[in-house]
This record gives sequence, structure tokens and C-alpha cells, in this order.
Amino acid sequence: MTLTKIERIANYATRAKFEDLSDESKKQIPVHILDSLGCQIAALGAGPVNACHDQVREFSPSGIAPLIAGGTSNPVFAAFWHTALVRYVDAMDNILAPKETAHTADNFGGILTAASIANSSGKDLMLGVAIGWTIQTLLVEKANFMTRGFDHTAQLAFSVTAASGKLLGLDSETIANAIAMAASSDASFAGIRSKPLSEWKGLASAQSTLGAFNALYLAKRGVEGPLAIVEEPQGIEHLLGQPIDIDWEHENYEGVPQSTIKKFVAMIHTQSAIECILELLAKTPIQSENIKSIEADVPQITYDFSGGGLYGNADAAITTKEQADHSLPYLLAVAVLDGQVMQPQFEESRIIKPDVQTLLQKVIVKPDADFTKRYPKDFCARITITQMDGTVTTHEVSNYPGMPCRPFTWEDSVDKFDRLTKGYIDPVLAEKLKEIVKDIENRSTKDLFDILTKIKYPTTNK
Repeated sequence: MTLTKIERIANYATRAKFEDLSDESKKQIPVHILDSLGCQIAALGAGPVNACHDQVREFSPSGIAPLIAGGTSNPVFAAFWHTALVRYVDAMDNILAPKETAHTADNFGGILTAASIANSSGKDLMLGVAIGWTIQTLLVEKANFMTRGFDHTAQLAFSVTAASGKLLGLDSETIANAIAMAASSDASFAGIRSKPLSEWKGLASAQSTLGAFNALYLAKRGVEGPLAIVEEPQGIEHLLGQPIDIDWEHENYEGVPQSTIKKFVAMIHTQSAIECILELLAKTPIQSENIKSIEADVPQITYDFSGGGLYGNADAAITTKEQADHSLPYLLAVAVLDGQVMQPQFEESRIIKPDVQTLLQKVIVKPDADFTKRYPKDFCARITITQMDGTVTTHEVSNYPGMPCRPFTWEDSVDKFDRLTKGYIDPVLAEKLKEIVKDIENRSTKDLFDILTKIKYPTTNK
């Protein structure tokens, strides 16, 4: 019998073994786990995250799944909670393709939840991460979701469901039915990323994961889904305008080493430009009051997402975190003024200050044809600062730390984790957590939650 494309994805997940992972994957997965945990901890206490916290406590105040920052809930709301945490700060990793992108760490909240329920070993957790990251990576590379109007969270119906189902010990048939239900009902739209951005930008993946877990448990109870929803006449391929041709029988599980970790708290396509301007200023200090203009030459995709292109104006009415972290004019301006782009640069009191609001109006963003051709293998940016006296200073980069060609080391990840989580976790707990993650191959998910559940939830908004 010919298998549907969803059934092939389910088989791909269920046959995976830890031994299938390369040495590079085994080296990089703990780095990406620590990065994801840092993002989760840094989100505690944020306004929209507080709303999620209240909703979980009201709708499901107890259950089999332990929660970061204490308490328990049912699997569906625990997965929702952990995904909201990993996504909200917008500092997690990504997969880059010529026309599309996705936050591969969006998978982590569901995978971590499934691993906690299943009392998974560290090796099993690592394998779940590899499965989730790779499925989403392949869908980004070989299916045009965003160019057809769908958000990159739509792919989580496949990746979160498959990886989590594997950890929960479900069989291939059950996982396939769950993917079919989730994929046919939990699609989201690319308009989520259009200006002006709302708070939903940081929570849409949590909603997708909630749907994925609901589908998993319905499938476990015997509910069947539309298994041919990808290739049938009115299916997903029809909507995408192309077939999704992936050889799941022969694909590896190497998505993690292909992912890019963010160095800064800002959307992924702005990272090289921020790195470029900070390198320029490190070599040639320039006072902000002397700046006449800042020109940023970037790939087309950077211009579209954050420079005023396809997804809208990037320099008008920048008053919220959601608008600021997707506005290259704001990000470059605040980098000049503060010398860094981390959480403090997205506090409302910082965003609305006259110095940054004035300087961002002096930023000009332009797509560069050569940079566009070289992306994503190279992620180029050129910054040109013109001063009031006519002095012109230019600097160019072709990549930045965190890309697959310059992957984060364990020490890089620790440095970012410490900067992200300072003030959000007791230093003693932080050190224990880092020790466990570094040795996660020989530890367990329970070891992680012995620390994660002890983190105190903030009593005031961050």
C-alpha cells in the first residue's frame, strides 16, 4: 500500500535512534537546548506571558506535566506554556532559506513537555530536538509556506507533533493521524509578521503547539485524521502551489547544525546588520549627535521583514517591543546609542525616548542585489555612517557568530544564557542548570525539571 506523505513523516520520526545523530549534532544540541532554556527563563514576567500564565493556572491548574517556574498542568496547556516562553523574547534560533525562515526552537516547548511526561533520558530529549528541528528545516527549504501567505508556525503541526509523539512512545499510525489533524486545522497566516506587529507575533507558535498536543491525545484515543491532506486535490500542496517532495525514507536528522543562533535580541534577519554596526563603532567610535545618516545595505529578505519592504513600514510609530525588534531602523539606532541589543533595549521606557526615536529616522535601509544572491550561505550587511562634517565611515560583514559557518561554542551559549537570564533565575540554580545541560547526554529530563520548577515566577512585569 502506498503511504501518504504524512505517514512517511510519522515513520521518519518513529524509526529515529540516538545513534543516527552525527557527532556535530551531539555537540550542538546541548548548545541549542541551553539557548532555548535561556529564552524561556528570560520571558518570565513579560506582559503577554503573564496572560498565558494566568490562563494556564485558571484553565488547568494541575496535571501530569511539570511547569517551568513551578506548578503542574495537563499536557496541552503545559506545551502551550513552554512554547510561549521560548518564543516571546524573540532571541531563539532559526533556520534560514533563500525566501523563508522559521524559528526551529519553536519546537522546543512541545518537545520538552513530551520529554517530561515520558520521563525521557537526556539522549531521548536530544533525539526529539533533532527530529523537530530537522522536519521544520526540511519544510522551510522545500515548501514555500510563507511566500503563499502562511506563517512559519504552520509547519509546527508537522514537526512538534512528530517529535513529541516519538517521545511519548506513540506508534507511527497514531502520530500520522495527529499530524493530519493538526496540519489541516492549525495553519496560521504570514500576516502575523506584517506591520504594525501585535503581541500575537510572540504567541502564535504556542497556539500551534496547543493544537498539536490536542491532536496527539485525540489520536491516542483513536480519532483519525485526513492522512492525505498534503497531496489530495484540495490539500496543502494545492494551497502552496507546489508539491512537497522530501525523501523521508533517506533523510538524516541533522537540522540542528543547520540552525542559526541569534546573538542579539532581535529578529533573525537583522543580526548581521547589528553585528556590522557594532563592529564599525568598535573600530571607529562616533558620537550619535554627530550622525547625519546611517545607510544599511542588506539582503532583500532583511529589507522585506525589517526594513520597510514586503511586511510594511519599519520606522513609523515604533512604541512597543513587537514593533521595535522587527524594525531595523530602531535596532541600528539603539545599537549606536546603547552599544548592545538585549532585553533592556526593548523596555517601553527605552523605546519611546527621544534620542532613539530621532536617530532611527536617520536610518536608510536598502536591498543589495549581490547580498541577496549570496544569502543564506553568506549573510552580508554594509553599514555606512555619514557625519555632520561630511566624514563617511563604512564597514561590511559576510556573517556573524551563531551562523552554521560560525556556530556558537558552549562558551558562547553560556555567555548569552547569562546575559539573557540575569535577574530571572537564582545564580546557584543557573549554574546547576548549565551543568546538567552540558552533560545532557548522560542526564535526564527530570534532572532539568528539578531545577526549572524551582525558578520563582516574577511578581512584577519585566
